[in-house]
Amino acid sequence: MSSVIRTHTLQAAYECRKGLKKIYAQGVPCTYIVAREKLFWDHCMGPLDPKERCFFEVIELDKPCHLYIDLDVDLVKYPMIDVHDVKDMVCGHIESVLYDKFDKEDVSKIVAESSNDKKGSLHILYKIKGMVFANNAHVGAFMRRIKKFKVDPIPQDKDIWQLFVDMCVYSRNRLFRMLGSTKLGENRLKKVTDMHFNFNNWQLCQVQPLCARNAECITVDEPDGSPAKYKGVAKVFMPNSYQPHMKKLLVEFGNSIAPVRGLQHMPSIRMWNINLHQKKCPYKNGVHGKNTNYILVYPNGTYSIRCWSQKLKCCRDGGKINRKPLPDNIRQVMSTYDNFIISPSINN
Repeated sequence: MSSVIRTHTLQAAYECRKGLKKIYAQGVPCTYIVAREKLFWDHCMGPLDPKERCFFEVIELDKPCHLYIDLDVDLVKYPMIDVHDVKDMVCGHIESVLYDKFDKEDVSKIVAESSNDKKGSLHILYKIKGMVFANNAHVGAFMRRIKKFKVDPIPQDKDIWQLFVDMCVYSRNRLFRMLGSTKLGENRLKKVTDMHFNFNNWQLCQVQPLCARNAECITVDEPDGSPAKYKGVAKVFMPNSYQPHMKKLLVEFGNSIAPVRGLQHMPSIRMWNINLHQKKCPYKNGVHGKNTNYILVYPNGTYSIRCWSQKLKCCRDGGKINRKPLPDNIRQVMSTYDNFIISPSINN
């Protein structure tokens, strides 16, 4: 009999999945859930009080998906900006391209909202009849082309896009909040106007179809003409069994700065990424609403504190130049394990 399987890592979720099942995430830090769609709905989504539904779809690496957009407006900082005006501008540019390439009748749009008095938040989903994007790297390339060739020549639109369109959502194994869900502790349910919250509509609003065998894949080059690519370097989550001494030292070092959320390794460039439970940003001189800090550990024995926010130049550039030396004991261990073997990654 089919069941709902819960794991603490994405890699474990991939390993235990068999058949036509999807991977979902719950809460922060995440618990991953492997289940058939109807079973997930019946056992996880449906029974819970709306305030407790904190579920995300995992937009899996290198699998077909639909075109999706994430708009966020900080109404405390920008009280005069209406997220729906942002949507009209963004969708106008996108649809000028889509309707030029596809019949308008074959393109559908779903706009989901989870705004409150402090934040304007919209998720927009485009579906093209008989078509899907090859994966969300191609969606990212499409959005980057829209920005460069349609938006950037219009200064006002460029400024609005830069501030309120989240271009970081086209990453590997991205978590994307599902219909009827809220962020933990925020009670901001994601809803679609005049759409009843039921299994069919919840399924309709997912970014990644369970099966797209009969659909034609859309591929998009980057603005410079190169193939679509995921931004950033592929990372490997370090399991407890892998180089425990190294992992322990890095976690202890991270905890000396702020509580550690997780540890990742980037084998192609021999760097480590230590995610922190810290929203107080040293570059913004303030607190972020959702973005946190992280530590980049470089192969030469230095580190820098960075910020995940891409909206502010001070956050994007902060930490790129000012590197500090790691404690001697960590530098020695890094040197000892300079040629260690990396376990296979789910991202390879």
